[in-house]
Amino acid sequence: MRRLSFYPKFLLGVALLTAGCKTHSVLPPRPRPDAPQNWFLPTVGGRVMRRVALLPVYHHRFPAESLRDLDSAFNSELSKKTVFEVVPVSRAQMEELIGLREVSSVDKVPGDLFRKLKDHFGVDGVMFTDVTHYSPYRPVAVGVRSKLVDIELGRIHWASDVLYDSSNSGVAAAAREYQKVLGRDNFPVEGDGGTILLSPRMFAQFAAYANYSSLKR
Repeated sequence: MRRLSFYPKFLLGVALLTAGCKTHSVLPPRPRPDAPQNWFLPTVGGRVMRRVALLPVYHHRFPAESLRDLDSAFNSELSKKTVFEVVPVSRAQMEELIGLREVSSVDKVPGDLFRKLKDHFGVDGVMFTDVTHYSPYRPVAVGVRSKLVDIELGRIHWASDVLYDSSNSGVAAAAREYQKVLGRDNFPVEGDGGTILLSPRMFAQFAAYANYSSLKR
């Protein structure tokens, strides 16, 4: 991901999404309306997590078949961060472990989930991902709520709750730049990057990237 430094125009677009998420010693400028306000970064404590289980994407209504592209997008973008080793857990594995195919980050977690994840996968933490809103039709939009939990302490290490709505001009501009710069290998489409605003799969990849942009080692 170090190649971001070579694309100032793209960074400017992403800055619109992350301007409200950094800690400053002085009062920061007033964030833009499209900047996410719901990232949580603890300031002290917490263990270094080297291996994290990524649970299947949860949605209260959509069946698993409709969430496969989202599963793939979040796995791909989280793995690219290289802040820890990502261990994707499938729905079949979840069902075998606890009898449930997916778990929401806001529901009561089965009491033995953390222990079983540690025993079976040797993980230090677990990443929950909820799709809070999903509109595959124009304007495409994806709402994401994520929580990274230390399974030893039961403590939230990082969290986000953001809506990426392509009808927002700042979000749309950042998505176009993502397609043109970072998404070239995955989406080899010539043009101004506007096709990402027509494809739920491509836009989900951007949403996953932007969602994890504040997650650091």
